Amino acid sequence: MKKGIKRRVVWSYLLLIIFSVALFEAVILFALRLYYMDGMKQALRDQGTMFSSFYEQEIIDDRLKIDAGIMLHQYNFLIDAQVQLVDEKGLILADTHESTDRNVGKFEDVENALMGSTGYLDTVLEGERVLIVTQPLKRGSTVIGVIRFTSSLEKVNDIYFQNTLILLLFGGVVILAAAIMSLFLANTITKPVSVITAAAEQLASGKLSTRIPKEKDDEIGKLADTLNYMAKEIEKNEHLKNEFIASVSHELRTPLTSIKGWAVTLQSMSEDDFFRDGLEIISTESDRLNGLLNELLDFSSLSSGRMPLVFDKVSLPSLIQQAVQQLEPRGARQGLKILTKIDKSVEEINADYNRLKQVLINLLDNALKFTPSGGFITITLFFDKKEAVISIHDNGVGISESDLKYVKDKFYKGKSQASGSGLGLAIVDEIIQAHHGRFSLNSKEGSGTTAEIRLPLC
Repeated sequence: MKKGIKRRVVWSYLLLIIFSVALFEAVILFALRLYYMDGMKQALRDQGTMFSSFYEQEIIDDRLKIDAGIMLHQYNFLIDAQVQLVDEKGLILADTHESTDRNVGKFEDVENALMGSTGYLDTVLEGERVLIVTQPLKRGSTVIGVIRFTSSLEKVNDIYFQNTLILLLFGGVVILAAAIMSLFLANTITKPVSVITAAAEQLASGKLSTRIPKEKDDEIGKLADTLNYMAKEIEKNEHLKNEFIASVSHELRTPLTSIKGWAVTLQSMSEDDFFRDGLEIISTESDRLNGLLNELLDFSSLSSGRMPLVFDKVSLPSLIQQAVQQLEPRGARQGLKILTKIDKSVEEINADYNRLKQVLINLLDNALKFTPSGGFITITLFFDKKEAVISIHDNGVGISESDLKYVKDKFYKGKSQASGSGLGLAIVDEIIQAHHGRFSLNSKEGSGTTAEIRLPLC
């Protein structure tokens, strides 16, 4: 069981129940022990009282020492016990069982009885637990002897042990029931929380259409309503933002096209090098702004789901070769080598050819941008279980640990001067997610970067 609310709730209830059951059973067992012991003591005392009453006249006539054996053997005791008649000095006058000890005056129970009160002794004799009850035999107010009962506690212990087992079994059932109930109660709390947590993680990852089902109208249900309302508002604002970006991008394209067209026209007509250089800058910047607008439109369309992907059979080896051929001349100009390690047995996959090519071009463009002259870029294609894996590795400047966590976020620009609009990797991530794949980056500053794409084969 994982650490958290569930574990705390279960263990809180369980420990409380265990403590309560243990305390309850300890009290009951203690009371049972007292009950059985008091019962035995009472039974032995009653036998002593009846014996004194039956031989009252003999005791008055001071015939105890003379007729002790006859009195002891003639009387019919109703209990299974060793009975001894003892004089006022502690000497045994008669015994129903053979005994090697002739003087018992040293025992506490006999001492108490000779002083006029009933004596008790719970001890072990010859390896057996016994209870000894000793009552005084009086002539008037004078104690002339005692009658001593020694009874085994084995039967009492057996009954007590059986009752203990029953109580322990009952306690175990109660604890088990409490564990099940506390687990059920904990689930009623933690399960909705887990659902809310999972939904919140999806919302945080950008899946704004996620909604949390409301099960009960309680505090957790109120939290679900609040998160659903928040997600709805964020989704609405995201939609408005995308609409605004798309609208502004479309509006900007027309003047940019005009600027670009006139810059090219005027550049061809001008003979002044100063004006030609200025117009070249205008033309270049127009192209850069137009590229940024295209990226904004692509990202807006992908995020809102309005850009439909055309899935068809795509050969990844062929796609990679085309992307490499397109960028090899640029790599040669920069003094870079582009290497390929392609497993041509990789099957065709269902994908949007143009969008996957856009992904590869984007990643290769980044690798070329951040790898100094004399470096290399390696593209690898291989199988991994039921996935096709495309890995693009370079030995360029790499990405710092602080930037690596955020480079896939939209509009995030690294510290490098070569950083672009901050949308390229975000678009790559959106396209790969739309293909039900995974995109990851591993990098260390100064040691290069590895971009990995995993696409399902079926």
